[in-house]
Order: sequence, then structure tokens, then C-alpha cells
Amino acid sequence: MTMFEVMNRRSILRAGVAAGAGGLSIITLGPVSSSFAQAGRVLKVNTLASAAAVNVPMQAGLKSELAKIPGFASPEVRPTQKIPQIVQEVIAGGADLGDADVASTLAAAEAGADLKIIGLSYSNTSQVVVVNADKTKSLEEVAAKGGTIAINSIGDFMYVMLFGALIKRGIDPKKVNFIEIGSSGDRARALIGGRVDAVPMHIEQAAELTRRGNYQILERPWQEYGNWFSAVVITSGKWLERDENKAAAVATLKAILTSFRKTNKDYGWYKDQLGKYASSKELRAADDAFLKPVWETLTTEIAAFPDHMQTMTPDEFAKIIPAYKEAGALKGTIDLNKLIDRTYLEQANKELT
Repeated sequence: MTMFEVMNRRSILRAGVAAGAGGLSIITLGPVSSSFAQAGRVLKVNTLASAAAVNVPMQAGLKSELAKIPGFASPEVRPTQKIPQIVQEVIAGGADLGDADVASTLAAAEAGADLKIIGLSYSNTSQVVVVNADKTKSLEEVAAKGGTIAINSIGDFMYVMLFGALIKRGIDPKKVNFIEIGSSGDRARALIGGRVDAVPMHIEQAAELTRRGNYQILERPWQEYGNWFSAVVITSGKWLERDENKAAAVATLKAILTSFRKTNKDYGWYKDQLGKYASSKELRAADDAFLKPVWETLTTEIAAFPDHMQTMTPDEFAKIIPAYKEAGALKGTIDLNKLIDRTYLEQANKELT
């Protein structure tokens, strides 16, 4: 008997749920009113403040698919401007789950925070490094002239990726000026204005920029490293102590997996979700000639939405740790087998089979 089936009949009735074919799919917190049970449990989930094309399946999973699972309503999805704050909120118990960045998660876990990675917000990354090819054609050129690269923040996953890419090429990262510009739109404007030499941005933003001049993608992290993880579904070990929370974790992952699978199979479905959940007005209004290549890149070249989140393993995450160590973002003492917990993901896949 699994931990998802251990509650006895009395506790099941008290929670106002029933056992499904794959074990308990719904468990709510303690005694609840009939109106609450009818409405479904509302989880608190902190996510990034903006939703790019790669973020849409995760948003659709939370805001559309989760409410289709009996016993759950659409969660309280709370956009968070400062990315590291998502991890902080989960640690503090202010959020049940977080759609968090990998860099903050790894650093907090290495420092002793009680965190668990239970799923992927998406696999790999859709961020690419873009340059004005009339001025710059390589990282070597950027370094040789003491050029500037704009990133979101020092120590984040794109900073580490670039730092590692420089090391691979035998380039001293100290020869490059990294500056922090929080908004991808502001980074793009800085590149267009000639104030910086290179910037990371999402693939759809890069595609749009190519319409304005000779802007080209200089680096693709998935080619540089294989699977360059950037966003994960996290919670705390303490939160997972309760059976109802374990079941909620499974339900959330089922919703996200369902969205991943629909995205991979059905461009039309993805386009509809993008129209609902993408932050950019231009992206929501884009035509098929622009959107379909973006979808194809995300689902095939980047493989951002694995049907079973099969890439979420300690061995895969271990491949990115050396770059974090080189950049000084981690000491390298983190126990990935303790941090990454596939228990709830495996149950979610089982119930979806």
C-alpha cells in the first residue's frame, strides 16, 4: 500500500473525497465545510510575474487543468516580480508550491533550506543569447573589446550559463562586463540602442528582434550543455509531511503533465492557451506564421515539455553543477538525491496512464 492509500475510510469521508482507481487523488486539509469541499481546495502557488511562450503550458496546467481534477479549484496563482522571492516564500510557508528558478533553489538547498524539487515548470530553457551581428559575432569578440552583457541578475541561471560558456572557450569571464537589467524588454531595448553587446531573451523575443535588423542568436544553452534547467516546481519537506498535501502535489503535477502532453500534440490547443496566458500582447496577437515555428522549437528542438518529466533526475541536474561551481554560485556540496524527489511525479504519471 502506497502513502497515497494509507488514510482509512473515516478520514477519507471526513475529507469529503473518494478513492480513485489509481489511489487517493484528492485529500483536503482537515475538517471542511460542505461548500468548501464542493468548491475544491485552493492551493497557493507563486510563479514568475510574466509568462513567455515557454511558461504558458505551466500556467495552463495551474489555471485550467488543475480545476478539472475533482476536489481542486483553480489555485491562487501569485505573480512574483523578484524571482528569488518565490523560493523564499516557499521556505517561509507563505506559498504551498513555487514555480521557482533553479539558481535560487539550488543555492537555498545547499545552504540547508528544507526544499524539494518535485517537478519541472518546463525542461531546458527557451532563453538564448542575442547580439547585433553587425557589431558582434562571438563571445570572443565581446571579451576582446571588454564588452557588456546584460542579464537579469548576477548568479542567475543565464549568468551561470554564460560564465560557463566563456570558461569552455578559454575566455576569462572578468574581461566581460555583466550588468543587471531585470526586464527582458529593457534588455532588448539596451541591445537595440547599442548600450550592451549581448543579451539573453526568449526565443520568441529573438524572432521578433530579427525583424528589426541583423540580430542573431549567438548561444543556445541546450546546444551548449544539453539540458540547461531553469525553472522547477518546488515545495518544502515540511509541507509534504501531511497526506493531503502529498495528494495535492500529485494533483498539481497531473495538471501540468496534462498540459505538457496537450502542448506537444496539439498546436491549436497551445495557441489557444497562449492567447489566454501569455503576458505579451504582441505574442497573444501573433499569427501562425510567427507562432508555429516558436511552438515547433519549444516542443522539438528544446523539448521543453517532456510527457513524463523524465528529464527530472539527479543525474541530469548533476551535469549543470560544474558551471555553477565555476561561476561561484554553488560550492558543489548539494545533495541532489535529497533535493529531487520524484515520488509525486511517479504517482502522477501512474494515475495518468
